[in-house]
Amino acid sequence: MMLLAVAAVCMVPATDAEPFTNIGYETDIIEVGEDGVFTIIFSDPSLEGTEEEVSISYKAKLTDSKGETMSSAVSPSSGDLTNDVSEEITVEAPKEAGKYTLVVEYTYKVGDADEKVITEEKTVRAVEPITLSVTLSNKDGNVDAAIGLYFVVDGNVIEDSYTTTTFNKDGTATASYDWIAAPSDGKHTFKVIPAEGEALAIEGLGETHTFYVGETSYTTYIILAVLFVVIMVFVLIWVYRKPVKNYGKPKSRR
Repeated sequence: MMLLAVAAVCMVPATDAEPFTNIGYETDIIEVGEDGVFTIIFSDPSLEGTEEEVSISYKAKLTDSKGETMSSAVSPSSGDLTNDVSEEITVEAPKEAGKYTLVVEYTYKVGDADEKVITEEKTVRAVEPITLSVTLSNKDGNVDAAIGLYFVVDGNVIEDSYTTTTFNKDGTATASYDWIAAPSDGKHTFKVIPAEGEALAIEGLGETHTFYVGETSYTTYIILAVLFVVIMVFVLIWVYRKPVKNYGKPKSRR
């Protein structure tokens, strides 16, 4: 009986696994109007060594929040694929910042079987660069050549922020970096540090600076509060200076 049970289990047909698809990228955050490179792949192990004719193709597009296709945003927007071989596509971020969706539709057909379609989506964020800038001061004049610097944002060293700067005759220099990111709204910090191996006594290095995303450090609320106070002052002055009408002493009854 045990042998029959084992035989019954072995005779259960295996379920066909779905092909694997993937959209890969180094980053899904792209500066507005700039390009980002993505890789797409279709992989089906069951197709390896098959003698049947196999066709695999794709169509790709970028859509906005309304589902409307952004014209000429993906290149190439269609083509043929080889099983388990990745291909690169270029996505041009729209000029308007926001969230977009990269949609890739894979179509494959094996032999005389019907065509099958798999659709995959990835969020792409188009962002305006956040310019970070620091003024450095070298009053001692002991740095003649360019110095290497890194920007540190929210405590993290940004590896691609490496820049070099030289000092002017007055002993000052400005280090700037366009940060391409989609940070959360609110308060953030940044500072500039010297590259590894450089120990420099320069004013401005290592000093923490604050910036805000999505707000301006309550500036709007402060302006409204000040405006309210000014209006109230004018109202009080008007009430205080308003002439009091004297209707005289009431006549006594006769």
